[in-house]
Amino acid sequence: MAQRIYLGVMAALYFASALYAYLDPAALGEWLGIASLAASGHTEIRATYGGLMLGTGLVLAAGVWSRNFALAGLLGTVFGVGCLALTRLLAEVFSGQPGIDANQGVLIAFELLAAAVAVFFARRALRENRKLANSRY
Repeated sequence: MAQRIYLGVMAALYFASALYAYLDPAALGEWLGIASLAASGHTEIRATYGGLMLGTGLVLAAGVWSRNFALAGLLGTVFGVGCLALTRLLAEVFSGQPGIDANQGVLIAFELLAAAVAVFFARRALRENRKLANSRY
C-alpha cells in the first residue's frame, strides 16, 4: 500500500511540474536559471520539462494499478531521477562556484529522496520474484 501511495504522490508531483512547464515556460526557465531566446526555446522547455514529466507521471500513475508499470516507474525513478540528482550535484560541486545554488539544492534533495525511496520499493518488488504475467494487484 505504501508503494502505491508513493507512486500516486510522485505522479501528482510530475503532473503539476508538467502543467507548470506547459502554462508558463518562461517562469520555469527563470527559476531554473535557463532562458529561452525564441519561441522554439519555449517549445523546448515545454517538451523537456512538460512532456517528459507528463510521460513519467503517466507511468507512475499506471503503477498504482499495475505491478509491471509500478516496477517500470520505480526503476525509471531510480535510474532517471537518480542520475539527474547525481549530475546536478557533480555540476554544482565542480562548477567552480562556491556552494550550491538554492534552487539546485532543493532539486537535488528532492531527487535524492525520490530515488532513495524508489530503490527501497524496487528492491522489495524484485525480491518478490513474481512472473510479469501477474501484473494486477
